Amino acid sequence: MSSTQANFSPSTDVTAVSASGNGLLSPYGSPPASPRESYTKKSVSPSTSAIKFEPTTLTGFQQQQGSSHQNGALRVGEIKLIGAGPGDPDLLTMAAYKAITSWADIVLSDKLVSKEILSLITCPLFVANKDKGCQASGQQELFERATLSLQQGMKVVRLKQGGYEPTIVPGLSSAVTGPLLANIPLTHRGTASQFLVCTGTGLLDTIPDMPTYVAHRTTVFLMALHRLESLIKDLVRAGYPDQLPVAIVERASTKDQRCVRATIGTVVQIVKEVGYRPPGIMVAGWACDALTNNPHRLHDLTATAASEI
Repeated sequence: MSSTQANFSPSTDVTAVSASGNGLLSPYGSPPASPRESYTKKSVSPSTSAIKFEPTTLTGFQQQQGSSHQNGALRVGEIKLIGAGPGDPDLLTMAAYKAITSWADIVLSDKLVSKEILSLITCPLFVANKDKGCQASGQQELFERATLSLQQGMKVVRLKQGGYEPTIVPGLSSAVTGPLLANIPLTHRGTASQFLVCTGTGLLDTIPDMPTYVAHRTTVFLMALHRLESLIKDLVRAGYPDQLPVAIVERASTKDQRCVRATIGTVVQIVKEVGYRPPGIMVAGWACDALTNNPHRLHDLTATAASEI
């Protein structure tokens, strides 16, 4: 296979040969780490023309789960930011799983969340169109739907949402799990002593400054593959050598995961030939090739580490 050709199948690599104790209960039945913030909407009298929102710290389970009318205030719904992980439902945290399967009244999502995770949702689901050119309108529709649902007292799950105080439910980041699922260690003794996570797309689709090249660093780029060609040009200008290994990990942890391996100098041409299936990340650094010469090396390293515990 030449450096500009690549054969692949799902779930395989595509490789270029040349290259707190306060008694509060959470919705999950366990104490939260800190007093929870909620929002109350002041009841509107006939002489009042405006609705005022004020933050209120809850001090007990009865306040959190009790009547929607508390001291003349009308409870507004609650929103949670859910980290959905890289895509495999098995990699959801228990808190995330319970939130989307039994807690939420409505889930707001976009097309980047895997269909396997979306299939777990038992309440109404809205998926926004945030394809290139539709990001602003898609985000606005998500905001409007969330705001309306919260004003109706509903429990809302959304990955990102502004305007209301959320409860954070962390997930497993694709920046860490994606490379590992593709057999790429972010750090590796003698090869990479640090890793960096960068965005490839700034506010309003602007292009952020690229990090300078550091030989012992692995760099993971998120939201960058739709502008791969210009990204690579920016990296070359920042000192990244043509022979530096890169890997594009698509749909990490799902049944159709794919890893496209190449170099800074060949990745654009290879992706043009094999295509790109979002969501995906790009990993750049010598650690991309740390285990390729010995596919059993990762297992050996894990076994060695376990024997030393």
